[in-house]
Amino acid sequence: MPIYKWDNKPFTGPHVLDNPPPFHQKVCDYGARPYWSPDGKRLAFVEKAYGDVHEIDLETRQIRNLTKDNGDYHSFLRVLFLPNGDYLLIGPKEFKHHFTSRYQESELWIMDKDAKTPPRPLGMTIFEGIGVSAITNRITYSRHGGHDPSIGSPDHYECYVTNIDYGPEGARIGTIRPIYRSGPYRRPEPQDFRHDDTEVIMADYIGPRDRSTEWKTVTRGIDLRTLDVRTYIDEPLTHNECEGIFPDGEHICLESSCDFVDQFPPIDLWKLKLDGSGRRVRMTRMFDREPWRASNSNVSPDGKWLAFMVNTYTSEPGFGMGIGLMNLEEWEKSEYAQQWETPAERAALRQKTAE
Repeated sequence: MPIYKWDNKPFTGPHVLDNPPPFHQKVCDYGARPYWSPDGKRLAFVEKAYGDVHEIDLETRQIRNLTKDNGDYHSFLRVLFLPNGDYLLIGPKEFKHHFTSRYQESELWIMDKDAKTPPRPLGMTIFEGIGVSAITNRITYSRHGGHDPSIGSPDHYECYVTNIDYGPEGARIGTIRPIYRSGPYRRPEPQDFRHDDTEVIMADYIGPRDRSTEWKTVTRGIDLRTLDVRTYIDEPLTHNECEGIFPDGEHICLESSCDFVDQFPPIDLWKLKLDGSGRRVRMTRMFDREPWRASNSNVSPDGKWLAFMVNTYTSEPGFGMGIGLMNLEEWEKSEYAQQWETPAERAALRQKTAE
């Protein structure tokens, strides 16, 4: 029987996806942060935090390790695809310490689409993840003063857009355009492009890291033509982090802790309407499967499948315990897909229940 960890103590039991909720299925019982290939036939993921990059062929379910015997570096936190099929990897050259390696020394790497050559660093440290365009080799990301003192202190952040350019010497970072700047207790993380790359959707982590006082995670958009910022969902004492755009560009996945008040981490993945209404509907159903939760989602290019990661309430963010798939086509036909709500409606229901 597998051994997992909950509340810093080991526990044994079946994997949550061995007997999955409706529309869910298990891909594998290890791994983290899945990401779809441009053709929708494969999922790349990291085997574990600060580990190698794996990839699964969804037709054969065969898994291969892309980096184990491919170069000197094996400490990756994330993997993504450019539209041309090349892999973008994120992680430090070596693991030293959780905070230092993730937040200070994590950098961007590139690997050819056939994984024939080792990952090569692109010479840029970044904060957390990046957003990748679906139509061109363009990315968006953020950095803080610990990466670049010209930004300010380590508590000051700036977001950017750039292209990955290809030349005689291979891929390199192109011209960098700043798009957003924030002060202390605001940690922006760009996640996705939409509307033909005219807008960047980002998560804005507000408040101290220890969440000892007022805090929240807000989903916002930056208009790349005007640099105006729009808020799409803002809920006090709640983590609402955007995680995976839908192909229509009108919706995005949302990691949300809205089932609880002033509690982290988020439990389920929701579908958020990007119109400013805050309307959302639950997709995964881990709320009633304690101590499991779903996070780190990515929608297939055809919009028919949701890939996601599972772990437990007390797992560190990004430390995965398996990869799952959700059949969005079948889910859309169900009663669950009609149960939309807004933060205001949820707050009103809580108030009524309290009375």
